[in-house]
Amino acid sequence: MGPIKENTLFANLDDSQIEYVLKFAAEVRFRSGETIIKEHSTGNSMYLLKKGEISIEKDLIPLIEGYQSGPDDKKIIRISDDQNVFFGEMSLFDPALKRTATIKALRDVELLELKDTDFEDILKNRQDIGVIILKNIALKLSRTLENSNIELSKMITAFTLSLKL
Repeated sequence: MGPIKENTLFANLDDSQIEYVLKFAAEVRFRSGETIIKEHSTGNSMYLLKKGEISIEKDLIPLIEGYQSGPDDKKIIRISDDQNVFFGEMSLFDPALKRTATIKALRDVELLELKDTDFEDILKNRQDIGVIILKNIALKLSRTLENSNIELSKMITAFTLSLKL
């Protein structure tokens, strides 16, 4: 099974439970420079980073018709396979939701893809696993929300201070 069992999606699952989930996951590969997920698109699957390095690029300004964003208008985070991450999880709950970031392969990557229908099968047939995975996703989302709130607070503070100058 290797290092994939260390992925944060699998926290608090035993090896047999992880093996069960992995039966549903398809391995997909992207070459360096390829886009895995495009911000503002829709999708129906999440990914676990198995091997390689990705970038997460998020527009810092809202979409404005006709506006072409540049490099300074984006927040870019580099993630490598030793960080044991998963992404795209919101599409498991609502495929109509827009993707919140662009994910690109910085080096050749291997991912495990879990589609929403497979996730629903896991929830239906193995509630013991489904509940733990849902908790792990909720934990990630709450941490992301907390970090977003901190970033927003910093921006508001900086903006307020700039108005006083």
